Amino acid sequence: MKTAVAVLLLLWSGVVGVVAAAEQSCLTEVRAVQREVIALVAQQTQELQLAKAHVEKQIEDLKNGAVRPSNVAFSASLFTNNDTHIGPFKTDQTLQFNLVFTNVGNAYDNSTGKFTAPLNGVYQFSYHVYAGGDNGAGAKLYHNEDQVVAAYNHVAPHDINTSQSVILTLEKGDTVSLLLEAGWWVASYLGHLTTFSGHLLFGSLD
Repeated sequence: MKTAVAVLLLLWSGVVGVVAAAEQSCLTEVRAVQREVIALVAQQTQELQLAKAHVEKQIEDLKNGAVRPSNVAFSASLFTNNDTHIGPFKTDQTLQFNLVFTNVGNAYDNSTGKFTAPLNGVYQFSYHVYAGGDNGAGAKLYHNEDQVVAAYNHVAPHDINTSQSVILTLEKGDTVSLLLEAGWWVASYLGHLTTFSGHLLFGSLD
């Protein structure tokens, strides 16, 4: 009888030990999961704080009139009250597109004919000219002091239409303008036949 009781006690002790070990293992796992959850919550809290700060900065920039990558665009035309020609001149001349249809971000200056990049980014420009000249005609697009592209057409029985477009990577302060070559002329008509446009595709405030 004593032997049987001893065996039962031994078995009970083993069971208790196994249960205790299992409980300890479960408790360890639970604590590990708790630590992971706490770390995840802390990380998400930090990310939310950063996102909140970013949104608050964007709102503050907009309040202060900062130019955002989505709001830089212009379109302008050569215009006079009477149909007339600009040129020909003896030297190359920057075309001053005086009638501004759109100038979001105020990056185009119609007094100089130059677009000045307000921020680093990739921009698209296009222009169309109704022109003429003894040796053909068109206009050249300049990035700062360098010619990038030209729209040109040979001498024709009638005045010509020609156009061009280009995508440029600009740094803040870079300028883009159109030059009329010496000997060429362009139309400044009521119908807005000569135009110059551009807009920011994507960029940053950096």
